[in-house]
Amino acid sequence: MLRGMPNSPRREETPFQMAPMIDMVFLLLVFFMTVSTLARDARPEVTLPDSSTARVPAEVPPREVISVRERSGEDRVQYFLGSRAVTLTEIGDWLDSMPDPSSRTFLLRGPGGLPYHRWEPILDLCRAAGTGDLCFATFEE
Repeated sequence: MLRGMPNSPRREETPFQMAPMIDMVFLLLVFFMTVSTLARDARPEVTLPDSSTARVPAEVPPREVISVRERSGEDRVQYFLGSRAVTLTEIGDWLDSMPDPSSRTFLLRGPGGLPYHRWEPILDLCRAAGTGDLCFATFEE
């Protein structure tokens, strides 16, 4: 008749260690705070206009971002690809170097009330390159 397993030494359970868990939570918190700060600084500061018809889509497709910003105190504008300041020539070269600009979505960012003649060079370059989809960035009212 078998009575069970022979007596084996019992292992003592080690208590749950909270210190490593707290360290990991703290590191994750610091990581996400840093990443959110970097993501916010990725684009130049532009005061976007409000729109009563603007709707934010549920899923935002990847977009190439072109920003236009008026220089304060000057009658000139600055152009940006993402966060990098560029000239109109560089934007044209960038558009020409794309394999298929007609399949891409471009987001144009600029301040409300920016006159058309400030947008015209960008729109002409996009048209000449055969871009497919242009969106103007606005805030929902």
